[in-house]
Amino acid sequence: MTFEEASKILLGRQNFVKKDGLARVYAALKVLGDPHEKIRTVHVTGTNGKGSVCALFDSVLRAAGYKTGLFVSPHLVALTERIKINGVEINEADFADLLAEVFKAGPDLSFFELLTCMAFLYFERAKTDIAVIEVGIGGRFDTTNVLARPELSVITSVDYDHKKYLGDSLAGIAGQKAGIIKLGGVCLAPDLTAQARGPVLLEAREKNARVRFLAPAFEIAACDWPRGRMRLRHKKTGEELELGLVGSAQVSNATLVLEGTAVLNGAGFKISREAVAEGFARVDWSGRFQVLDRGGVVYILDGAHNPEAVRSFVDTFSRSPFKDLGAVFVMGFLNDKDHLAMLRTLAPYAARVVFTRPLSERALDPHALADEFSRLRPEAEIEVQEDIEAALSAGSRAGTVVVLGSFYLIGSALSILKNPRITGEL
Repeated sequence: MTFEEASKILLGRQNFVKKDGLARVYAALKVLGDPHEKIRTVHVTGTNGKGSVCALFDSVLRAAGYKTGLFVSPHLVALTERIKINGVEINEADFADLLAEVFKAGPDLSFFELLTCMAFLYFERAKTDIAVIEVGIGGRFDTTNVLARPELSVITSVDYDHKKYLGDSLAGIAGQKAGIIKLGGVCLAPDLTAQARGPVLLEAREKNARVRFLAPAFEIAACDWPRGRMRLRHKKTGEELELGLVGSAQVSNATLVLEGTAVLNGAGFKISREAVAEGFARVDWSGRFQVLDRGGVVYILDGAHNPEAVRSFVDTFSRSPFKDLGAVFVMGFLNDKDHLAMLRTLAPYAARVVFTRPLSERALDPHALADEFSRLRPEAEIEVQEDIEAALSAGSRAGTVVVLGSFYLIGSALSILKNPRITGEL
């Protein structure tokens, strides 16, 4: 099987979503030798921030000298981004071979189920010391929850998203995410609201597990906005650490990882403070308030695709020097998101907007978005460009462009902006 054939099989199953249990996944994994039972893992869920937390854990663990696996979603440009060892994407030949093997073991598996089984098998055969695994949706019924004994479970945030699968109450959503807590395990979470905290505590009690709710251990000491980096200061010790990310939400994410390393040290790993510092400084995670300079035009790319993520973006943007530069917002969303709530939050900051269509069958009509935004901010300059490259070109004339919304849009923008020929024409 070629990589192109493997990709075709997978992409043909993106809408092949089964939420009726994990029996098929367990059956396929059994045929494959139960690789998920032979790897040590950190398991991460959350409405937002789980990708950043996974990237931070992976970076810190590599800095400590461990061979790491990393399984994340979604990908931005290439399917191979989802499965990495020591920060290196799986190559296309291995990807195709794994897909063929897993597909034979479980021909009725969905897109995400196939990828999850592939990742477990890849990490087990590579003999990773530890793998960082990101939940797809929710937690309790997510494919990744076949993991029986992670070294640590992490909940990064609880807010509204994926209501079709997780429900429309914070307590219900928290209960789904708390499902990754395992018998006798350890779970870390931020200082959640009472409504979200209750189900997490209940799950921990039922499973005789330990759970800790963490207030931010850091404050932002300084930001290097052009380079997309900031310095964090520990509130108690005064220690300063450089972080290869910017954004107010990263303070909570860094806290979870810092405390997570203490849990892992207790499980037999050796992660020094120097490794934490190096891992924080070296972390690289695209599409999260990512700042790119292309020929003097500054692009800020942020996959803020639900209300909580948009609120976090606005908090960071309003603190940045970019807010006063007359930025054009290039935006596109999917039809299963609360786009009205997001547009209301963004309206005070977006005086000039170009709406476009992400490359997905679920993309919202940009003309409909433009009509809704014009009612929220009648004086705004609004344009529609169905083609993403044309939307970026329209925005580039302002000198500062915010590309925000669906990760499909962010991935397309990254592909365009990394092409020297196209960038020179924008």
